[in-house]
Amino acid sequence: DLVTVSGGVSCNEELRKQLGEACAREGFEFKNAEPWLCTDNAAMIAFAASLRLQNGFQSDLTEEIDPNLALAK
Repeated sequence: DLVTVSGGVSCNEELRKQLGEACAREGFEFKNAEPWLCTDNAAMIAFAASLRLQNGFQSDLTEEIDPNLALAK
């Protein structure tokens, strides 16, 4: 079995260390990318917001957060 970690959180050295150790103890293969490849999604979120703004979308600060928000219709 293989365990991987990705995204910005995967740059955390302690997380990498503990995941590697836990996988070794349990007999799992652990792979993680080089830290410079482990970026967070802030740039993607900013790009998505830019596209929505260009299309005239506006929202009030009182709107609920939607983690499954569609980027396109």
